[in-house]
Amino acid sequence: MGRIEFGLSGGLSPREVETIHETVLKILADTGVACGHAPTVEVVTSEPGVGFDGGRLRFSTDVVEEAIAAARKAGKKRKPRDRVKVTAPWTCFNMTDMDSNAVRASTAKDAVAMLKLAASFNDDGPPPVYPCDLDPRLQVVWLEKACLEHTPGFGGAMVSHEPEAIRAIGDLYAAVGRRYTLSMQFVISPLRLDHLALELFWQFRDDPAIDVWASICPIPVGGLTAPLFPSGLLAQTIAESLSGIIVARRLGLAGPDTVLPVRADYGDMRDMTIGYSLPENVMLQVLLRDLSEHFAGYRLDALYLNTNAKQPDAFAAADRMAYMLMLGLAGFREFFMGAGQLSMDEIFSPAQFIIDMEMGRYVQRILDGLSWEGEAESIATTVAEGVSEGTFMAHQTTLDALPSLFDSLLFRRSNVGQWRAAGEPTVEQLARARAREAIEAYQYELEAAQQAELDRSFESACRRLGMDAASQPIPQR
Repeated sequence: MGRIEFGLSGGLSPREVETIHETVLKILADTGVACGHAPTVEVVTSEPGVGFDGGRLRFSTDVVEEAIAAARKAGKKRKPRDRVKVTAPWTCFNMTDMDSNAVRASTAKDAVAMLKLAASFNDDGPPPVYPCDLDPRLQVVWLEKACLEHTPGFGGAMVSHEPEAIRAIGDLYAAVGRRYTLSMQFVISPLRLDHLALELFWQFRDDPAIDVWASICPIPVGGLTAPLFPSGLLAQTIAESLSGIIVARRLGLAGPDTVLPVRADYGDMRDMTIGYSLPENVMLQVLLRDLSEHFAGYRLDALYLNTNAKQPDAFAAADRMAYMLMLGLAGFREFFMGAGQLSMDEIFSPAQFIIDMEMGRYVQRILDGLSWEGEAESIATTVAEGVSEGTFMAHQTTLDALPSLFDSLLFRRSNVGQWRAAGEPTVEQLARARAREAIEAYQYELEAAQQAELDRSFESACRRLGMDAASQPIPQR
Protein backbone atom coordinates (compact mmCIF):
# COMPACT_ATOMS: atom_id res chain seq x y z
CA MET A 1 0.00 0.00 0.00
CA GLY A 2 1.39 3.38 -0.99
CA ARG A 3 0.29 6.96 -0.46
CA ILE A 4 -0.41 9.93 -2.69
CA GLU A 5 0.99 13.04 -0.98
CA PHE A 6 0.46 16.72 -1.75
CA GLY A 7 2.67 19.78 -1.44
CA LEU A 8 3.33 23.31 -2.58
CA SER A 9 6.21 24.31 -4.83
CA GLY A 10 7.48 27.74 -5.70
CA GLY A 11 9.46 30.41 -3.90
CA LEU A 12 12.75 32.25 -4.34
CA SER A 13 15.21 31.43 -7.11
CA PRO A 14 18.89 30.86 -6.25
CA ARG A 15 19.74 34.26 -7.74
CA GLU A 16 17.10 36.00 -5.65
CA VAL A 17 18.44 34.33 -2.50
CA GLU A 18 21.96 35.46 -3.40
CA THR A 19 20.72 39.03 -3.88
CA ILE A 20 19.28 38.97 -0.37
CA HIS A 21 22.58 37.60 0.95
CA GLU A 22 24.58 40.41 -0.65
CA THR A 23 22.11 43.02 0.61
CA VAL A 24 22.24 41.71 4.18
CA LEU A 25 26.03 42.06 4.28
CA LYS A 26 25.75 45.63 3.02
CA ILE A 27 23.01 46.60 5.48
CA LEU A 28 24.92 45.33 8.50
CA ALA A 29 28.21 46.90 7.40
CA ASP A 30 26.86 50.29 6.30
CA THR A 31 23.62 50.95 8.21
CA GLY A 32 24.30 48.78 11.23
CA VAL A 33 22.16 48.48 14.34
CA ALA A 34 21.42 51.30 16.81
CA CYS A 35 22.39 50.63 20.42
CA GLY A 36 22.19 53.09 23.30
CA HIS A 37 23.24 50.71 26.08
CA ALA A 38 26.89 51.33 26.96
CA PRO A 39 27.67 48.04 28.81
CA THR A 40 26.30 46.08 25.85
CA VAL A 41 28.32 48.11 23.35
CA GLU A 42 31.48 47.52 25.39
CA VAL A 43 31.06 43.73 25.45
CA VAL A 44 29.89 43.36 21.85
CA THR A 45 32.78 45.43 20.46
CA SER A 46 35.43 43.86 22.68
CA GLU A 47 36.08 41.22 19.99
CA PRO A 48 37.05 41.98 16.37
CA GLY A 49 34.40 42.25 13.68
CA VAL A 50 31.95 44.64 15.33
CA GLY A 51 32.61 48.38 15.52
CA PHE A 52 30.60 51.26 16.95
CA ASP A 53 30.19 54.77 15.64
CA GLY A 54 27.40 57.28 15.38
CA GLY A 55 25.41 55.32 17.96
CA ARG A 56 25.30 52.20 15.76
CA LEU A 57 26.99 48.81 15.80
CA ARG A 58 28.60 47.98 12.44
CA PHE A 59 29.26 44.36 11.47
CA SER A 60 32.10 43.27 9.20
CA THR A 61 31.44 40.88 6.33
CA ASP A 62 33.64 38.26 7.99
CA VAL A 63 31.77 38.26 11.29
CA VAL A 64 28.41 38.06 9.51
CA GLU A 65 29.56 35.17 7.32
CA GLU A 66 30.85 33.41 10.44
CA ALA A 67 27.44 33.89 12.06
CA ILE A 68 25.72 32.43 8.98
CA ALA A 69 28.04 29.42 9.00
CA ALA A 70 27.37 28.83 12.71
CA ALA A 71 23.61 29.24 12.20
CA ARG A 72 23.62 26.71 9.37
CA LYS A 73 25.51 24.24 11.53
CA ALA A 74 23.01 24.65 14.37
CA GLY A 75 20.02 24.51 12.02
CA LYS A 76 21.09 21.20 10.52
CA LYS A 77 20.88 19.63 14.01
CA ARG A 78 17.31 20.79 14.45
CA LYS A 79 14.70 18.07 14.25
CA PRO A 80 11.79 19.15 12.05
CA ARG A 81 8.22 18.65 13.20
CA ASP A 82 6.33 16.08 11.16
CA ARG A 83 2.77 16.57 12.45
CA VAL A 84 0.56 19.64 12.54
CA LYS A 85 0.47 21.34 15.94
CA VAL A 86 -1.76 24.29 16.81
CA THR A 87 -1.15 26.06 20.12
CA ALA A 88 -2.76 28.57 22.46
CA PRO A 89 -2.45 32.28 21.73
CA TRP A 90 -0.38 35.09 23.09
CA THR A 91 -2.13 36.63 26.08
CA CYS A 92 -5.09 38.81 25.03
CA PHE A 93 -6.74 41.67 26.95
CA ASN A 94 -10.23 40.91 25.61
CA MET A 95 -12.32 37.81 25.06
CA THR A 96 -15.61 36.75 23.56
CA ASP A 97 -18.08 36.09 26.37
CA MET A 98 -19.18 32.45 26.30
CA ASP A 99 -22.78 33.35 27.19
CA SER A 100 -23.55 36.67 25.51
CA ASN A 101 -21.00 36.31 22.68
CA ALA A 102 -20.04 39.96 23.25
CA VAL A 103 -16.41 41.09 23.22
CA ARG A 104 -15.35 42.44 26.62
CA ALA A 105 -12.28 42.89 28.81
CA SER A 106 -11.09 39.58 30.26
CA THR A 107 -11.08 38.92 34.01
CA ALA A 108 -9.15 36.79 36.48
CA LYS A 109 -12.03 34.30 36.45
CA ASP A 110 -11.77 34.11 32.67
CA ALA A 111 -8.02 33.61 32.90
CA VAL A 112 -8.49 30.44 34.98
CA ALA A 113 -11.19 29.04 32.69
CA MET A 114 -9.26 29.76 29.51
CA LEU A 115 -6.10 28.26 31.01
CA LYS A 116 -8.06 25.04 31.55
CA LEU A 117 -9.34 25.16 27.98
CA ALA A 118 -5.89 25.66 26.47
CA ALA A 119 -4.30 23.04 28.73
CA SER A 120 -6.90 20.52 27.57
CA PHE A 121 -5.26 20.61 24.13
CA ASN A 122 -1.70 21.91 24.66
CA ASP A 123 1.15 21.03 26.99
CA ASP A 124 2.51 24.54 27.46
CA GLY A 125 2.36 28.12 26.25
CA PRO A 126 1.27 31.54 27.43
CA PRO A 127 -2.12 31.92 29.16
CA PRO A 128 -4.86 32.97 26.70
CA VAL A 129 -6.10 36.09 28.53
CA TYR A 130 -5.03 38.73 31.08
CA PRO A 131 -6.83 39.40 34.37
CA CYS A 132 -7.76 42.98 33.46
CA ASP A 133 -9.91 43.39 36.61
CA LEU A 134 -6.85 43.10 38.88
CA ASP A 135 -4.57 45.96 39.84
CA PRO A 136 -2.02 46.40 37.00
CA ARG A 137 0.82 45.92 39.48
CA LEU A 138 -0.47 42.44 40.27
CA GLN A 139 -1.73 41.19 36.91
CA VAL A 140 1.38 39.43 35.60
CA VAL A 141 2.42 38.10 39.02
CA TRP A 142 -1.00 36.60 39.73
CA LEU A 143 -1.31 35.25 36.21
CA GLU A 144 1.98 33.40 36.59
CA LYS A 145 0.66 31.97 39.87
CA ALA A 146 -2.54 30.88 38.12
CA CYS A 147 -0.50 29.10 35.44
CA LEU A 148 1.51 27.26 38.11
CA GLU A 149 -1.47 26.08 40.14
CA HIS A 150 -3.84 25.22 37.30
CA THR A 151 -1.54 23.69 34.66
CA PRO A 152 1.66 21.63 34.61
CA GLY A 153 3.41 23.62 31.88
CA PHE A 154 1.87 27.00 31.08
CA GLY A 155 3.35 30.38 31.99
CA GLY A 156 6.73 32.06 31.75
CA ALA A 157 5.90 34.06 28.62
CA MET A 158 4.31 37.22 30.03
CA VAL A 159 6.16 40.52 29.87
CA SER A 160 7.14 42.62 32.88
CA HIS A 161 9.73 45.38 33.08
CA GLU A 162 9.40 45.74 36.87
CA PRO A 163 12.36 44.15 38.70
CA GLU A 164 10.36 43.56 41.89
CA ALA A 165 7.61 41.78 39.95
CA ILE A 166 10.20 39.64 38.15
CA ARG A 167 11.81 38.64 41.45
CA ALA A 168 8.40 37.81 42.89
CA ILE A 169 7.62 35.58 39.90
CA GLY A 170 10.98 33.83 40.37
CA ASP A 171 9.96 33.06 43.96
CA LEU A 172 6.60 31.65 42.79
CA TYR A 173 8.34 29.25 40.43
CA ALA A 174 10.81 28.19 43.11
CA ALA A 175 7.89 27.43 45.44
CA VAL A 176 6.71 24.64 43.12
CA GLY A 177 10.16 23.36 42.20
CA ARG A 178 10.41 25.11 38.83
CA ARG A 179 12.76 27.78 37.56
CA TYR A 180 11.50 31.00 36.02
CA THR A 181 12.90 32.10 32.68
CA LEU A 182 12.68 35.82 31.97
CA SER A 183 11.89 36.20 28.26
CA MET A 184 13.51 39.22 26.65
CA GLN A 185 13.17 40.50 23.10
CA PHE A 186 16.02 42.94 22.65
CA VAL A 187 16.22 43.18 18.84
CA ILE A 188 13.48 45.42 17.46
CA SER A 189 12.74 47.01 14.12
CA PRO A 190 13.97 48.99 12.39
CA LEU A 191 17.53 47.79 13.11
CA ARG A 192 17.94 48.74 16.75
CA LEU A 193 18.40 47.19 20.17
CA ASP A 194 15.99 47.82 23.04
CA HIS A 195 18.01 49.40 25.86
CA LEU A 196 15.24 48.69 28.42
CA ALA A 197 15.32 44.97 27.68
CA LEU A 198 19.13 45.00 27.77
CA GLU A 199 19.04 46.75 31.14
CA LEU A 200 16.90 43.90 32.50
CA PHE A 201 19.37 41.39 31.08
CA TRP A 202 22.28 43.03 32.88
CA GLN A 203 20.26 43.25 36.08
CA PHE A 204 19.28 39.55 36.11
CA ARG A 205 22.12 37.89 34.18
CA ASP A 206 23.70 36.51 37.38
CA ASP A 207 20.53 36.09 39.44
CA PRO A 208 20.62 32.67 41.17
CA ALA A 209 16.82 32.21 40.94
CA ILE A 210 16.10 33.43 37.40
CA ASP A 211 17.26 32.42 33.94
CA VAL A 212 17.35 34.99 31.15
CA TRP A 213 16.28 33.92 27.68
CA ALA A 214 16.65 36.22 24.70
CA SER A 215 14.31 36.16 21.74
CA ILE A 216 16.48 37.06 18.78
CA CYS A 217 13.52 37.19 16.43
CA PRO A 218 12.52 40.75 15.63
CA ILE A 219 9.28 41.09 13.70
CA PRO A 220 9.72 43.73 10.99
CA VAL A 221 6.46 44.85 9.44
CA GLY A 222 6.52 45.87 5.81
CA GLY A 223 5.50 49.49 5.35
CA LEU A 224 5.67 50.24 9.09
CA THR A 225 9.09 49.25 10.40
CA ALA A 226 10.57 47.84 7.18
CA PRO A 227 10.22 48.34 3.40
CA LEU A 228 6.90 47.29 1.95
CA PHE A 229 8.40 45.69 -1.16
CA PRO A 230 9.30 41.99 -0.63
CA SER A 231 13.05 42.05 -1.29
CA GLY A 232 13.59 44.98 1.08
CA LEU A 233 11.43 43.45 3.80
CA LEU A 234 13.18 40.09 3.50
CA ALA A 235 16.66 41.60 3.53
CA GLN A 236 15.99 43.67 6.65
CA THR A 237 14.44 40.63 8.35
CA ILE A 238 17.55 38.53 7.89
CA ALA A 239 19.86 41.42 8.81
CA GLU A 240 18.03 41.96 12.10
CA SER A 241 18.02 38.27 13.02
CA LEU A 242 21.73 37.87 12.20
CA SER A 243 22.73 40.98 14.14
CA GLY A 244 20.65 39.69 17.03
CA ILE A 245 22.37 36.32 17.19
CA ILE A 246 25.84 37.92 16.93
CA VAL A 247 25.03 40.23 19.87
CA ALA A 248 23.38 37.40 21.81
CA ARG A 249 26.43 35.15 21.41
CA ARG A 250 28.78 37.88 22.63
CA LEU A 251 26.54 38.52 25.64
CA GLY A 252 26.40 34.80 26.46
CA LEU A 253 22.70 34.55 25.57
CA ALA A 254 23.17 32.15 22.66
CA GLY A 255 25.32 29.09 22.17
CA PRO A 256 26.54 26.96 19.27
CA ASP A 257 23.19 25.15 19.02
CA THR A 258 21.03 28.28 19.00
CA VAL A 259 18.81 28.17 15.93
CA LEU A 260 18.45 31.39 13.95
CA PRO A 261 14.76 32.41 13.87
CA VAL A 262 13.21 34.57 11.17
CA ARG A 263 9.86 36.28 11.00
CA ALA A 264 8.29 39.15 9.08
CA ASP A 265 4.80 40.38 8.31
CA TYR A 266 3.11 42.87 6.02
CA GLY A 267 1.59 46.07 7.32
CA ASP A 268 -1.44 47.75 5.82
CA MET A 269 -1.44 51.53 6.16
CA ARG A 270 -5.01 51.72 4.87
CA ASP A 271 -6.20 50.39 8.24
CA MET A 272 -2.99 50.95 10.24
CA THR A 273 -2.76 47.26 11.10
CA ILE A 274 -0.46 44.33 10.61
CA GLY A 275 -1.89 42.64 7.53
CA TYR A 276 -2.09 39.08 8.81
CA SER A 277 -5.09 38.44 6.57
CA LEU A 278 -3.42 39.63 3.39
CA PRO A 279 -2.78 36.89 0.83
CA GLU A 280 0.61 38.56 0.37
CA ASN A 281 1.40 37.69 3.99
CA VAL A 282 0.87 34.00 3.25
CA MET A 283 3.21 34.17 0.26
CA LEU A 284 5.79 36.07 2.32
CA GLN A 285 6.05 33.15 4.77
CA VAL A 286 6.89 30.80 1.90
CA LEU A 287 9.75 33.09 0.89
CA LEU A 288 10.99 33.18 4.50
CA ARG A 289 11.00 29.39 4.38
CA ASP A 290 13.53 29.55 1.54
CA LEU A 291 15.71 32.15 3.29
CA SER A 292 15.69 30.15 6.51
CA GLU A 293 17.08 27.21 4.58
CA HIS A 294 19.85 29.35 3.09
CA PHE A 295 20.87 31.39 6.14
CA ALA A 296 19.98 29.05 9.01
CA GLY A 297 20.39 25.51 7.69
CA TYR A 298 16.77 24.44 8.17
CA ARG A 299 13.51 24.94 6.35
CA LEU A 300 11.18 27.11 8.40
CA ASP A 301 8.24 25.00 9.58
CA ALA A 302 6.76 26.98 12.49
CA LEU A 303 5.06 30.37 12.58
CA TYR A 304 2.46 32.39 14.42
CA LEU A 305 -1.23 31.85 13.71
CA ASN A 306 -2.83 35.29 13.42
CA THR A 307 -5.85 36.92 11.84
CA ASN A 308 -7.46 40.34 11.55
CA ALA A 309 -10.96 38.86 11.93
CA LYS A 310 -12.91 40.06 14.99
CA GLN A 311 -15.32 37.13 15.37
CA PRO A 312 -15.37 33.41 14.54
CA ASP A 313 -17.16 34.22 11.29
CA ALA A 314 -16.73 33.67 7.56
CA PHE A 315 -13.75 36.07 7.55
CA ALA A 316 -11.96 34.06 10.22
CA ALA A 317 -12.79 30.76 8.52
CA ALA A 318 -11.53 31.81 5.09
CA ASP A 319 -8.47 33.51 6.54
CA ARG A 320 -7.41 30.74 8.91
CA MET A 321 -7.99 27.85 6.53
CA ALA A 322 -6.17 29.51 3.63
CA TYR A 323 -3.25 30.32 5.93
CA MET A 324 -2.97 26.91 7.57
CA LEU A 325 -3.64 24.82 4.48
CA MET A 326 -1.40 26.68 2.05
CA LEU A 327 1.47 26.91 4.51
CA GLY A 328 0.93 23.32 5.59
CA LEU A 329 1.38 22.31 1.96
CA ALA A 330 4.53 24.50 1.92
CA GLY A 331 6.02 22.45 4.75
CA PHE A 332 4.93 24.34 7.86
CA ARG A 333 3.79 22.14 10.72
CA GLU A 334 3.56 24.26 13.87
CA PHE A 335 1.09 27.14 14.10
CA PHE A 336 1.82 28.59 17.50
CA MET A 337 0.60 31.30 19.88
CA GLY A 338 -2.54 31.98 17.89
CA ALA A 339 -5.33 29.44 18.40
CA GLY A 340 -8.48 31.33 19.34
CA GLN A 341 -6.76 34.68 18.82
CA LEU A 342 -8.65 37.34 16.86
CA SER A 343 -8.05 40.95 15.79
CA MET A 344 -4.28 40.44 15.62
CA ASP A 345 -3.72 39.67 19.31
CA GLU A 346 -6.49 41.61 21.02
CA ILE A 347 -9.37 39.13 21.44
CA PHE A 348 -9.49 35.52 22.59
CA SER A 349 -12.47 33.47 21.45
CA PRO A 350 -13.04 30.05 23.06
CA ALA A 351 -15.13 29.02 20.05
CA GLN A 352 -12.39 30.06 17.61
CA PHE A 353 -9.87 28.12 19.70
CA ILE A 354 -11.87 24.91 19.20
CA ILE A 355 -12.39 25.69 15.50
CA ASP A 356 -8.66 26.30 15.04
CA MET A 357 -7.85 22.95 16.65
CA GLU A 358 -10.29 21.25 14.30
CA MET A 359 -8.84 23.04 11.26
CA GLY A 360 -5.45 21.74 12.35
CA ARG A 361 -6.85 18.21 12.20
CA TYR A 362 -8.32 18.94 8.76
CA VAL A 363 -4.99 20.22 7.41
CA GLN A 364 -3.14 17.24 8.89
CA ARG A 365 -5.56 14.89 7.13
CA ILE A 366 -4.73 16.49 3.77
CA LEU A 367 -1.01 16.30 4.50
CA ASP A 368 -1.39 12.60 5.31
CA GLY A 369 -2.48 12.09 1.70
CA LEU A 370 -4.58 9.28 0.23
CA SER A 371 -3.79 5.60 0.34
CA TRP A 372 -3.08 3.88 -2.97
CA GLU A 373 -3.77 0.18 -3.17
CA GLY A 374 -4.72 -2.58 -5.56
CA GLU A 375 -3.70 -3.67 -9.03
CA ALA A 376 -5.71 -3.54 -12.21
CA GLU A 377 -7.28 -6.97 -11.71
CA SER A 378 -8.34 -6.44 -8.07
CA ILE A 379 -9.67 -2.96 -8.80
CA ALA A 380 -11.73 -4.28 -11.73
CA THR A 381 -13.03 -7.15 -9.58
CA THR A 382 -14.20 -4.73 -6.88
CA VAL A 383 -16.03 -2.60 -9.46
CA ALA A 384 -17.67 -5.69 -10.96
CA GLU A 385 -18.86 -6.89 -7.53
CA GLY A 386 -20.36 -3.50 -6.69
CA VAL A 387 -22.08 -3.27 -10.04
CA SER A 388 -23.54 -6.75 -9.50
CA GLU A 389 -24.97 -5.73 -6.12
CA GLY A 390 -26.13 -2.36 -7.40
CA THR A 391 -24.38 -0.59 -4.51
CA PHE A 392 -21.00 -0.44 -2.80
CA MET A 393 -22.42 0.37 0.63
CA ALA A 394 -21.91 -3.12 2.05
CA HIS A 395 -18.80 -4.01 0.09
CA GLN A 396 -15.86 -4.99 2.27
CA THR A 397 -13.58 -2.36 0.73
CA THR A 398 -16.12 0.31 1.75
CA LEU A 399 -16.31 -1.01 5.31
CA ASP A 400 -12.52 -1.09 5.50
CA ALA A 401 -12.00 2.43 4.13
CA LEU A 402 -14.87 4.28 5.83
CA PRO A 403 -13.15 4.74 9.24
CA SER A 404 -10.23 6.47 7.54
CA LEU A 405 -12.41 9.27 6.14
CA PHE A 406 -12.07 12.51 8.09
CA ASP A 407 -14.68 12.84 10.82
CA SER A 408 -15.39 16.05 12.68
CA LEU A 409 -17.54 16.98 15.64
CA LEU A 410 -17.84 20.52 14.25
CA PHE A 411 -17.91 20.34 10.46
CA ARG A 412 -20.83 17.94 10.15
CA ARG A 413 -22.00 16.49 6.85
CA SER A 414 -25.52 15.65 8.01
CA ASN A 415 -28.56 16.35 5.86
CA VAL A 416 -31.07 19.12 6.56
CA GLY A 417 -33.45 16.83 8.45
CA GLN A 418 -30.70 15.64 10.80
CA TRP A 419 -29.50 19.22 11.30
CA ARG A 420 -33.01 20.43 12.16
CA ALA A 421 -33.52 17.55 14.56
CA ALA A 422 -30.34 18.61 16.37
CA GLY A 423 -31.69 22.15 16.86
CA GLU A 424 -30.06 23.75 13.80
CA PRO A 425 -26.75 24.42 15.57
CA THR A 426 -24.14 26.70 14.04
CA VAL A 427 -20.48 25.70 14.00
CA GLU A 428 -19.78 28.46 16.52
CA GLN A 429 -22.44 27.10 18.90
CA LEU A 430 -20.99 23.59 18.63
CA ALA A 431 -17.53 24.99 19.28
CA ARG A 432 -18.66 26.91 22.36
CA ALA A 433 -20.30 23.78 23.73
CA ARG A 434 -17.11 21.81 23.11
CA ALA A 435 -15.11 24.50 24.91
CA ARG A 436 -17.38 24.29 27.96
CA GLU A 437 -17.04 20.51 28.03
CA ALA A 438 -13.24 20.77 27.91
CA ILE A 439 -13.13 23.33 30.74
CA GLU A 440 -15.46 21.31 32.96
CA ALA A 441 -13.59 18.06 32.33
CA TYR A 442 -10.12 19.50 32.93
CA GLN A 443 -8.42 18.48 36.17
CA TYR A 444 -5.05 19.44 37.64
CA GLU A 445 -3.90 20.10 41.18
CA LEU A 446 -0.56 20.83 42.78
CA GLU A 447 0.55 18.72 45.68
CA ALA A 448 -0.74 20.20 48.93
CA ALA A 449 2.72 21.21 50.17
CA GLN A 450 3.55 22.93 46.87
CA GLN A 451 0.21 24.76 46.86
CA ALA A 452 0.80 26.00 50.40
CA GLU A 453 4.30 27.21 49.52
CA LEU A 454 2.99 28.89 46.36
CA ASP A 455 0.31 30.69 48.38
CA ARG A 456 2.91 31.90 50.89
CA SER A 457 5.15 33.18 48.10
CA PHE A 458 2.24 35.00 46.49
CA GLU A 459 1.29 36.68 49.77
CA SER A 460 4.92 37.77 50.17
CA ALA A 461 4.92 39.10 46.60
CA CYS A 462 1.81 41.15 47.28
CA ARG A 463 3.46 42.76 50.32
CA ARG A 464 6.59 43.56 48.30
CA LEU A 465 4.44 45.21 45.63
CA GLY A 466 2.44 47.15 48.21
CA MET A 467 -0.73 45.25 47.40
CA ASP A 468 -3.54 43.78 49.46
CA ALA A 469 -4.61 40.61 47.61
CA ALA A 470 -7.86 40.48 49.59
CA SER A 471 -8.98 43.70 47.89
CA GLN A 472 -8.70 42.09 44.45
CA PRO A 473 -11.37 39.97 42.64
CA ILE A 474 -9.16 36.89 42.65
CA PRO A 475 -11.25 33.74 42.02
CA GLN A 476 -11.25 30.96 44.58
CA ARG A 477 -9.77 27.64 43.56
